[in-house]
Amino acid sequence: MTEANKGKDLERGETSNPVEVIDVKGNKNKKKETEVAEPSNLVEMMDHLDMDGKDFYAALQEPLRIFMIPTYIKRRDQAAYEPKMVSIGPYHYGKPALQPMQKHKARALIHFLKRSKKNTIIEPYLSALTKVVDKLRNCYEVVDEITKWNDVDFAKLMLLDGVFLLEFLNVSRGNQACHDYAAIDPIFGVRGHNLNYNYVMEDLLLLENQIPYQVLSTLLMVSDGHNEQGAQNILSMLMMAPQEYRGHHLLDMYIKGMLGVRNNQPPIPNVKVAASKLNMLGITFRKVGTYGDIKFDQNNKTLSLPSIVINQHTVPRFFNSKAYELRSGTNKDLNSYIHLVDFLIQSTDDVSSLCSQGIILSSLATNEEVVEVMKELTKDTVPADVDSKSTKVMNEVIEYYRDKEGKVSTAWIWVTNNWVKIILAGTVYSALTIFQAVYTALSFHYRNK
Repeated sequence: MTEANKGKDLERGETSNPVEVIDVKGNKNKKKETEVAEPSNLVEMMDHLDMDGKDFYAALQEPLRIFMIPTYIKRRDQAAYEPKMVSIGPYHYGKPALQPMQKHKARALIHFLKRSKKNTIIEPYLSALTKVVDKLRNCYEVVDEITKWNDVDFAKLMLLDGVFLLEFLNVSRGNQACHDYAAIDPIFGVRGHNLNYNYVMEDLLLLENQIPYQVLSTLLMVSDGHNEQGAQNILSMLMMAPQEYRGHHLLDMYIKGMLGVRNNQPPIPNVKVAASKLNMLGITFRKVGTYGDIKFDQNNKTLSLPSIVINQHTVPRFFNSKAYELRSGTNKDLNSYIHLVDFLIQSTDDVSSLCSQGIILSSLATNEEVVEVMKELTKDTVPADVDSKSTKVMNEVIEYYRDKEGKVSTAWIWVTNNWVKIILAGTVYSALTIFQAVYTALSFHYRNK
């Protein structure tokens, strides 16, 4: 057996090979996703119905956390939902374009084992993961990408991908323990990591590219002897999420880290008030840390919002985050916040207002592109997907705007349309006032001479 084949024992099981089908001429071909099922396959499926088996979805103890996104949603923007550099978990495992990263996963595992304080061999990790393998498997939908893995190979996959994820996040956070990688390492060295960070993270935050949180906590407990709370504290730090939150996977923790932890809440009105118009009424925007801190203060005329980063990676990250949030039923914070920002944007003037006050942090070339991104982010959502935290803020802003608009808008619009004349008139008036004062003073002086 070659060294390459030995490495494959860790990365995949025999059951993960592509399915082969035999055509009418007896030729073997790899089955493609777009092929239509043969009638014989339908008959075979019906002949093997498991009448005593439990329905997978009905038997779930809690909502599914890592699931396949429906094809009709993917079709609009396939690239936003599929990894380009690295596969994590079983759904996209084995795709040719993702194979180069597998050797980096193996290297990460070697570094992780050599650095471990408690266990420098694979067996304790596989043993710990095998004990909970049923629970880990149940985090995924029962599809072909899952059923082809036996338990041992599935535990190996969780180990390999879990270690890669931990190593990558440790380097991202500047963890000193990860300085055993070469400076020129293309993934874990400082320069290579900085170069590839956004592209790898884009893949790591795809909904179909997740592994359960329990995989990561198990690895930390076996590696360093941490208890469950200690492992949770480390993972919260690595994923920049609230300390009290034990998420379901990296994407879930990313959402909570960005918006904070909150409970489910009910719907909003479908209206908009432009940020630039609010500025005209004297309202300013103030940047806060989390979604839970949003509020509208009428007395101080401030609308407090977390900042939102908009760049070339925003759409894929938000599409996957939104799909997870809405189906998993954890809460609707991200979707609500997207609606809240969209509520304030009607034109590029609104984007300028929000950018100038630190609410939108954009690296796109123009404000027109930001407007287009917001249009993309709000597709396929409805007001019922927005919670009452945003509802309350929006209603307060709407009420304030409607109350003030009729009283000051006409005068304000006249002022903005005639500001040059006002300044000129003011200048002339000031000059005449000064001239009159000087004339009066001189007249008084000469009269008393």
